[in-house]
Amino acid sequence: MVKYFKHIALLIFISSIIFAQTNNNIELKNNELANIKTRILELENELKSKQGDEASAIKILDKINHQTHLLNQIIKDLSIEEVIIGKKIAKISNQIAKLQTEVSELKKDYSDYVKWLYVNNKESKWNFLLKSDSFNQAIMRYKYFNYITKKNEEKVTQLLDSKQELEKSNRELKSENLEKQKIENEKKREVARLEKRKKEKTELIASLNKVKSNIEKEINEKRKYEIEIKARIAKLIEADREKERKLREEKFNNNSIEPIIPKVNYAKFENFPDLKGKMTWPVSSGKIIRDFGENKNQKLKTVTLNYGIDIKSKPNEKVFAVADGVVSVIDWIVGFGSIIIVTHKGDFRTVYGHIDNIEVNENDIVKAGTKLGTVNQSLEGDIVHFEIWDERNYQNPQLWLVKK
Repeated sequence: MVKYFKHIALLIFISSIIFAQTNNNIELKNNELANIKTRILELENELKSKQGDEASAIKILDKINHQTHLLNQIIKDLSIEEVIIGKKIAKISNQIAKLQTEVSELKKDYSDYVKWLYVNNKESKWNFLLKSDSFNQAIMRYKYFNYITKKNEEKVTQLLDSKQELEKSNRELKSENLEKQKIENEKKREVARLEKRKKEKTELIASLNKVKSNIEKEINEKRKYEIEIKARIAKLIEADREKERKLREEKFNNNSIEPIIPKVNYAKFENFPDLKGKMTWPVSSGKIIRDFGENKNQKLKTVTLNYGIDIKSKPNEKVFAVADGVVSVIDWIVGFGSIIIVTHKGDFRTVYGHIDNIEVNENDIVKAGTKLGTVNQSLEGDIVHFEIWDERNYQNPQLWLVKK
């Protein structure tokens, strides 16, 4: 008995932990969405105050790009919620269909019982038994009569329980449908706002392109923030090392002899160094307009360092992962817009900048050729920025990509 209660206590404890973790995850996600919405409103106000200020036109473009990135993120999150609620609705609908069938069968069984009772209860129970042809038949009739009575009680109880369950499921279905409608309406509003921002962006780019010096300003602004990508890479390396340290510490404290199994098994991915010289391009069509390394601007008499390459492509061209890996970072950086960092086998990482319509989420496992998003529009045209890192060492992508 004591052992039984121990098991019950353990189950309650585990359930409370799972429930707490689920609530924490929901709360965290809601906080993230709230923070994104707050930042969007801040950018909205900043854009209103900057309208008509030609001197800050490049910064306005960056703010529009930033807001577009955040709006895309919200729409993506709402789409995920939509799918989750859709699955819930389908599950509840199936449950309702099963319960309706069960209720119908129980009603039929109860109806059959009432008919039997009406036919056989015209005389008293004892007369019904006394009219038996034999003692054995009387015993059988007595048992059957009791069986029918007991079964009736069970059916009535089941019928009432099933009806209550059906009513509860219908309430849940109504609630989930209302939630789905709410999400759909919110998504429509955000999509409309995104389309408005994209239109404003296209008009602003057309206006800025009339003055060629604006393109040079954008390039210079971009170079200022090149170091930000390097910082993100360093942060990822440190985070991965910390995770590995904690796993080893946990293994040591538990005196485990089992091998450490990370959440992502990079061993299953293709060997990244083997791709050197034959790596597929992140876009199907395009040409390099800014090489890796030092780039000299004869007009401005400046030298800038490019950690990767810039590929000019077509409008809305798809951007693909160049190798198997895990999406480690989705972020926004001034001058580079939305960026995606994918971690590959052997601590190699690829960076994709100027990405629009992002279709992946952080921690997604991607294969070579997985669509990440589309090329974003900038003053230079439709550009994708691409980098390759071997831990903290930036590589020349031109030596890795297959020759065209």
